[in-house]
Amino acid sequence: MVDNQSEEITNKLAEALSEEATTVENDLDDFHNWMLKKGKNPARKKSLSTSQASNYHARIDQLYRFVIDRLELDDQRVITQEQAHQLIEWLDHDTITAQIGDSYSEGAKRKFSNTLKKYFQWRNDEGACEEQWEPRISFSDGDHESADKLSFKERWQVRKAALNYGSLPSYYETAPGERDRINGLVAQRLGKPKDEITANDWKRADTSSKVGSLVAVGLETGMIPIEIQEARIEWYDQKRNVFTIPQEYAAKDRPTTDLPLTEETGDILSKWIKERRHYEEYDGTNLLWLNSWQNPYQSKNLCYLVRRLCNEADIDHENRRIVWYSLRHNLGQTIEEEESLSQARDQLRHKHISTTKSIYAESTIESRRQTLKNINQVAQQTAENPNFSPYTDEPKRRSPQYPDESTSKSTNGSTTHIDAVIDDTQSDRSDLAQKILSEEI
Repeated sequence: MVDNQSEEITNKLAEALSEEATTVENDLDDFHNWMLKKGKNPARKKSLSTSQASNYHARIDQLYRFVIDRLELDDQRVITQEQAHQLIEWLDHDTITAQIGDSYSEGAKRKFSNTLKKYFQWRNDEGACEEQWEPRISFSDGDHESADKLSFKERWQVRKAALNYGSLPSYYETAPGERDRINGLVAQRLGKPKDEITANDWKRADTSSKVGSLVAVGLETGMIPIEIQEARIEWYDQKRNVFTIPQEYAAKDRPTTDLPLTEETGDILSKWIKERRHYEEYDGTNLLWLNSWQNPYQSKNLCYLVRRLCNEADIDHENRRIVWYSLRHNLGQTIEEEESLSQARDQLRHKHISTTKSIYAESTIESRRQTLKNINQVAQQTAENPNFSPYTDEPKRRSPQYPDESTSKSTNGSTTHIDAVIDDTQSDRSDLAQKILSEEI
């Protein structure tokens, strides 16, 4: 049972509402607490996380202000469904822009649209409106659709840069001017004032496995920013070397799935879990990773980190959109190329994947763990051997070979054995079975 948590409206909205401010604040506070109790699935009383509920509350606050600023309203206490359609149209035409005047991204527009859907879902569940609301215009998930992929070689380079992230020279062998510069770098990494940096801080910044574990896990699980933000220690089962994202924290209602890690990634994650116990900022929280400002990672931090690692690895990204989603795209692409769509679907936790998934059984944890090992090996070879190609040098998979001749033998008129040359496809196998049954061959 989730205790009620008060959430206030912004001063800007309170000023715009004037006498109606208290009423709207109470209503939106009810909306916020409804999300914390059953906002993910009202019928099953599945809740949203605290951060998700707060994000929805902040956006509905903005949407109220958009409506009040642009329309003459008889009633400011609620957003109507017709006003919601008007808001979506304004967003689509870029009539509504961010504070600095730039158009909202496709992803930001989609989040506003989802907020309105969640708002009317609450009103419908509370009996305040009879019909569910659906937007007439759909916005794509811009963050992942426009993300560029990493190649095999770049995958290994980013992983290696993350594992080596923070390598510093000796504190005592560094010249004063250089030491002062590196003090600034260490201060930034640790979120500590520059004038308080000591030799021990250099050691901590130099040996931390935080970034290495974060990126290694991201490369092998395909976790997206909101999942990284919510990641908990208890999601990792060290004995099984499996990472599990509970469905209440999974993005887009993805199913709970055991995600295997390679031994190397399991080792670096276990090392980080031990290391984080010594840091004061992790006292009282089971969040797995915090950024330099001692807050959970968000999309902006993670995208910046990936680009910084690309710089460390000399990966050119000037004309490419390399973001955190690039790690997920690389995972899906490499699993599909190395193994199958079925394994890609399981590791990425997709709900649907054409007809391939309906034909083949769910891949095992062991086989997916071996696939991840294979991917890392191919990526390493590609990065370290300029003559190696992951596409031409990998082993060829061959279909079973059959005899060249077709013969039919009968024993006491009841048993028939046939050797035949056929293409190994479902339709050809079906055609062969029909011919056998009809005694055509």
